Amino acid sequence: MFLQIVSILYKVMPFLGLCIIISCSTEQDRMSDEEYFQTINEWHKQRIESLQEEDSWLSLAGLYRIEKGEHAVGADSTNDIILPDRVAPYIGTIIRKEDSLTFFADPEASVSSEGDTISEIDLQVQGEQAPTKLRHNDFIWYIIERRGDYYLRLKDTKHPNFSTFDGIDRFPVDRKWNIKATFERFESPRTVTIPDILGESYQDSLYGTLHFTINDQEYQLAPLGHPDNDEEFFIILGDKTNGKSTYDGGRYLYINTPNKNSVTSIDFNKAYNPPCVFTDYATCPLPPLENQLSVAITAGEKMYENSIE
Repeated sequence: MFLQIVSILYKVMPFLGLCIIISCSTEQDRMSDEEYFQTINEWHKQRIESLQEEDSWLSLAGLYRIEKGEHAVGADSTNDIILPDRVAPYIGTIIRKEDSLTFFADPEASVSSEGDTISEIDLQVQGEQAPTKLRHNDFIWYIIERRGDYYLRLKDTKHPNFSTFDGIDRFPVDRKWNIKATFERFESPRTVTIPDILGESYQDSLYGTLHFTINDQEYQLAPLGHPDNDEEFFIILGDKTNGKSTYDGGRYLYINTPNKNSVTSIDFNKAYNPPCVFTDYATCPLPPLENQLSVAITAGEKMYENSIE
């Protein structure tokens, strides 16, 4: 479910290992402060720009469960799936048979996929492949899967969120929050329980922990990811700023793969808000117990001003 990463240990001569760990700086280590700040600011700029795209979390306007059978779709109250008023009264029907879904468009409604008007189309569910996206007027929708259930995810390209969005406040960029960490791999995978915003939970595999220090105090985090396949770890982070200056449901963070000496960096300046701050229609994982840090991480994004309560 989440991106995953590995640290692979190699045998090297003691002096060479010492050189790699102490003297052989990474590209980021070699940056000047000005270059480093510019890198973080550019990352944040791209984050803001992505949220302003018409198919972003800001456009999310509905989530509708799809059971097996036929489901009429449109704005009229007689439909099984009732969409907003700016949609035609009836735009078509979704038929679900086990794990296959097909959409049949009403001839009088203009429904398109990748720019082409369609009358019938099999729907690819969001997962390892990109979902089949359908469009009608200002709305985009596609099918997602959540723990064995299927949902129609609706996005409004003219959502009021776009007019009220004015960026996301951050803590000042501070290089001290780019912290070296050591990945300690388990002999065999363990299970970690991830709660979510709906009060439910699911289990994922944990392959090791990240160990680091802040103000001479030792801490650790449980990153999600497979140590042999991915290039990044995904971290669901909780800390003492949550519910005060940051979102009470924690923040998210991606970090680079540990090097061959199991060393990586956790750049808390890139900690960002989960999509639940923008919409009621996202199902966000929350920090597991292993990732509730007893320290205030005054780095990264602060609470979104127009956060959903």
